[in-house]
Amino acid sequence: MIKNKMSWAKEFLLAALFLVLLMGVDFSVKGTGPLMRGGVRLVFAVVVAGIVYYILGTMKIFGKKIKLGTFTKIWGFIFGICLGGLFLLISILGHSAMMMHVKTLAADTMMALSAGIFEEFLCRGLLFSAFLSVFEKTKYKFTGAALATGIFFGLFHFMNLISGQGIAQTLQQATYAFVIGAIFASIRLTTNTLTWVVLIHWLIDWQPGISVTHTVSTIASWPVFLAVWGTLLVVTVIFLVAFDGSYNHQDSLIKND
Repeated sequence: MIKNKMSWAKEFLLAALFLVLLMGVDFSVKGTGPLMRGGVRLVFAVVVAGIVYYILGTMKIFGKKIKLGTFTKIWGFIFGICLGGLFLLISILGHSAMMMHVKTLAADTMMALSAGIFEEFLCRGLLFSAFLSVFEKTKYKFTGAALATGIFFGLFHFMNLISGQGIAQTLQQATYAFVIGAIFASIRLTTNTLTWVVLIHWLIDWQPGISVTHTVSTIASWPVFLAVWGTLLVVTVIFLVAFDGSYNHQDSLIKND
């Protein structure tokens, strides 16, 4: 793995500072138009991404390509099918069709892009690096780091309670954000870059009116909700454990040479 320039404790503190600054930015543009909010958010996100990139020194995790075992490849394929069905067919294509008819297209695009950049560089960049250092000596460090950043990503969405979002809606949002966080960590591990998770995150958030309000008003049936997201979580965890196995196997071969 590629080492960065900062200790994990300092990375956690910096992440907390970025969240406080985000709240300050949101407060400063409160009451302004969607275009202003989207623009300011995007500038802030790019600045944060630049700082995180400087600290990490790269968007990669590995200096060499990880050779995946057969079991990992099989579950990677299953993981890809689930991901494609959920996000590509349902979310991304659906949102793209709706976005063609909104008046706040530019503002919504900037707001969604700012979320993709800020949250991915913070969670799958800075915090993932910190948690990898915490779990470095464990057998399943990538699984641990992915789930830990997913939990943080889920808890991060409880901030929407401040904006008046309902408790039930927030609980569902935090739950699927946790699963998506683990999924995004898996994508970053597989692609060895932050680029794809930023892009996918942007497309998922690219929804009509996101620059006006980011709160959720609808709620899904809990049994259906838990069945869908629980299945995705199980598939993701199996893939992550298999990825850890492939990495450990390759690492042991290198050490024995």
